Amino acid sequence: MVEKGQKIIAKVTAIVNYGAFCEIIDDEQPVKGLIHISEISDFYVKSISDYLETGMEYEVQVIDFLEDKKQVKLSYKALRPELLKTEDSKIKETTNGFDNLKRSVK
Repeated sequence: MVEKGQKIIAKVTAIVNYGAFCEIIDDEQPVKGLIHISEISDFYVKSISDYLETGMEYEVQVIDFLEDKKQVKLSYKALRPELLKTEDSKIKETTNGFDNLKRSVK
């Protein structure tokens, strides 16, 4: 049985503009999964194909498992720290706010 937080190997079966459909084997039965585009990287993802390829297998983390539907929500970025935003990569706000803009408009 697939559990939340578990690391698993998923095979990408199709890539669409909002995510990648995957298949995993759970107790000898295939289970369908989805890596939503928001779970590829914290940074802008122009094309999922830049990260994943159909037919390839990737280690991913289980975010949620809908047992009644046999569907798994997966995360690619959770196991790849380089794809996560850190404090260093966030936009820093200046203390001046709009003051510089206000001065340049006058």
